[in-house]
Amino acid sequence: MARDRDIAFVISHPYVDALACFREPIKLLAERGWQVDLYTTLSPEHRAPSFHRANVRLRPIEMTRAGALRMIWQLLAHRPRYRWIFTIPQWSLHYAGMAARVARIPMVCISDELIAEAELATAEERKWKARERRAHQRCAFTIALSEERAEFIRAENCLGAAHPIYVVPNSPPGPARRLQSHYYQETLRIPAERRILLHAGSLWWQPAHDLIDGAGRWDGEWVVVFQGRLAGQFEARGDSEHVRFSRVVLPHDLLDYAASSAHIGLALYPRQRANDRLVGTASGKVGLYMKNALPVIALDHDSLRWIEREGCGLCVRSVGDIPDAAAAIWRDYATYVGRVERRYTAQFDFRQRFRPVLTALS
Repeated sequence: MARDRDIAFVISHPYVDALACFREPIKLLAERGWQVDLYTTLSPEHRAPSFHRANVRLRPIEMTRAGALRMIWQLLAHRPRYRWIFTIPQWSLHYAGMAARVARIPMVCISDELIAEAELATAEERKWKARERRAHQRCAFTIALSEERAEFIRAENCLGAAHPIYVVPNSPPGPARRLQSHYYQETLRIPAERRILLHAGSLWWQPAHDLIDGAGRWDGEWVVVFQGRLAGQFEARGDSEHVRFSRVVLPHDLLDYAASSAHIGLALYPRQRANDRLVGTASGKVGLYMKNALPVIALDHDSLRWIEREGCGLCVRSVGDIPDAAAAIWRDYATYVGRVERRYTAQFDFRQRFRPVLTALS
């Protein structure tokens, strides 16, 4: 393979394997002949990324001052010189930007987490926001995960009207389709006649804890399954008739099979922070559910109201409204599923939405 198409991804998050916005660009560029070096942190709580390709190499980094200097040196010393550097705010963007500036390597910002100036509380946080803004302004272009986030980051980081921003939803490639699966029924001993509401992801947000408490008092046929992405996340949690915890952290290529055994997906984002209010198509949960033809119940945000407007699910004011919303979807379930499949295939498929980025790289 020719070594004049080398590219670096600098992603300090340890959960590259879990999110399509990181995983899928690496896979696609590797398939197209790029030599990809992934600089990332590793953690015992997260699955290490694995791409099973000779032209994708993992380069572990440490988020320390010494680790930053080591990474900068690796980026500068690499031969042939990297053609592009993809990175994320804030730590990665700042330090990868140092190397990019010295070596004159064009850089791309994948704007995954929104950090709003108005929400910062300390001088240290404001210093890092200033660093993010300066480095972001030097990028050749930006990948935003939703239209709302594109508008926000252009204003927040003073990018200017001429700065290219490509919107690529945080979702897997391919059309939406439901796999033949009884994964949760079999592994969590859920009776076949029960219906499953799936909450995929972490328990960082209060609405998820409210759901655990509330669902434990439900009656009827619905069962909430919590699928974690951190090892040991649910060790202190006990199952009940209407709440089950899937304690195995699944690789992304098995997550579709598991999700396909559920009936409805839950997206319970709080409203306090801009990063959550503006989630829109940046939601990895929503992308996972719709890829597997699950209608969605979401907490009501401006950025998520398209789910109800497009007939792909319902928005609720609180977790207490979930049983009624689930019952309403179930009464017209096939219609909801059909609309999810059409919407996902038309507007969420990663490979279709990534085409403008491929054009920019060439």
